[in-house]
Amino acid sequence: MDDIANDISSTIGRRIHAERTVRDWSLAELAEHSGVSKAMLSTIERGKTSPTAALLVRIASAFGMTLSTLIARAELQGGGI
Repeated sequence: MDDIANDISSTIGRRIHAERTVRDWSLAELAEHSGVSKAMLSTIERGKTSPTAALLVRIASAFGMTLSTLIARAELQGGGI
């Protein structure tokens, strides 16, 4: 079960990093837009933590998308989660 959780965290983290890169945002800019600390964002992007749904909603909202859209894009990028 831990492997599945780690895979999901890594896939979502990579998607968040990709969305941030497309917008040419630094971690500080995403932190400002989302209200999530730079340290937490970095940890999420590196797949070192399993973010709560509430954090993911804040991050997705900063990108102008819903949580379901963020997850769907992560699934497409990562081959499914």
